[in-house]
Amino acid sequence: MTAWDPAERDRVAALCEEHAIHTVECVFVDTWGMPRGKRLPVRQFLRGSGFAIANVVYTWDPTCFIFATPWVDETDGFPDMHAIPDLASFRVAGWTEGVAVVLCDTVDPATGEAIAMDSRQMLKRQLARAGELGYGVDAASELECHFYTEDWQPLYDDINCYSIYRGWEMEPFMLDIRESLRRTDIEVEACNVEYGPGQTEINVRYGPMMKMADDTVLFKYIVRLCAKRHGLNVTFMAKPFLLEAGNGMHVHQSLTRDGRNVFAERDEDSVLQNSVMRRYLTGLLAHHKELQLVMTPTISGYKRVQDYSFSPTQVTWGLDHRLVGVRSIVGAGSANRLEARWAAADANPYLVFAGLLAAGLDGLENDYPLMPQVTGDPHADERWERLPAGIDGAIENFDSAFTRSVFGDVFVDNFLFMQRREAAEFAEHAEPGDDVSDWEIRRYRAVV
Repeated sequence: MTAWDPAERDRVAALCEEHAIHTVECVFVDTWGMPRGKRLPVRQFLRGSGFAIANVVYTWDPTCFIFATPWVDETDGFPDMHAIPDLASFRVAGWTEGVAVVLCDTVDPATGEAIAMDSRQMLKRQLARAGELGYGVDAASELECHFYTEDWQPLYDDINCYSIYRGWEMEPFMLDIRESLRRTDIEVEACNVEYGPGQTEINVRYGPMMKMADDTVLFKYIVRLCAKRHGLNVTFMAKPFLLEAGNGMHVHQSLTRDGRNVFAERDEDSVLQNSVMRRYLTGLLAHHKELQLVMTPTISGYKRVQDYSFSPTQVTWGLDHRLVGVRSIVGAGSANRLEARWAAADANPYLVFAGLLAAGLDGLENDYPLMPQVTGDPHADERWERLPAGIDGAIENFDSAFTRSVFGDVFVDNFLFMQRREAAEFAEHAEPGDDVSDWEIRRYRAVV
């Protein structure tokens, strides 16, 4: 197992002393993207030994129900893996006193090798690949969520998008959220009321992709716990109401070199004006359908894939166009970027980021032809390839040479197994009808 760098350990120990830290929350995410881990007393944490935890967390279902998978079953005895805190991610908790939080990587205790199901380490591998090509990666996640009363009634039931007055009504707990995020080193740029009942979007400032992925995990955790102490519930469930707006995770991304946004350089006479941006975009489009399963991992997420819902239903791109899969922002100088719009808010951020980055890098390496951009209504145009509108089609598209190169054979085999079981559970237990079922509400709303 990897030992901590002594200088990093001393830096963290000094922070613990300065802020009177008594407890460190050690967090990783399961395959569904839900934060798991343990709380360690600070003295135990600083010994640097990490902690053991059952490896079945990577293949249980969203309710923590354990079932046999190719990854682990009864014959293995559900053994431990080891979680190693990544001190680069350590920060003082901004939502309370005396607590710090750190993200962890998981390893095999016998070999010290990365656990094949660990999505955070998948992202690290793709970032290393970008580095070998000479690029840094900046990103920003943009998530929506719905707030409810203590008994799970929508905080309000009308649609009042961007309402400053509605925002003022929500400000007592929204201010707590923003300040808790800020004190946890997650900078908020803006928040606004969104298009659904009790729905809000909170935008965080872009930064290095690894930190942004960690911040996205902590963001969802902090929003949930701040809501709870105000007597509220919150969900990032992709589609809690069939006929109202769903919750998305838009991912803005750009490549950097020597601290400069490479997408901002004008080096060709094309609509994007930048060859690196164009090639990166071709990779995103080439692998859009293969990545849908990690972008939309829950049954209810496919009810979000509807025309005119601002959730993409086709493989498309456009310039500053909100009905396409990839929105391209050019002419903004250092803010030039690509916005992948098809992930759901309840997806695992590490899988989403790793998949998008791998797709973009594949485009850089292969320079695929760029399909025409959308300039009008994409939904009325039969030229554009449709995404599967249900999980079965996404499952069929996921098993490919590309996904196996990004996520590994072990992950692909087990994720397919888990998703097929999820589809079978839905078919067996969900009530017939076109609405969001009670089964979906019970399974996802309170946890994702």
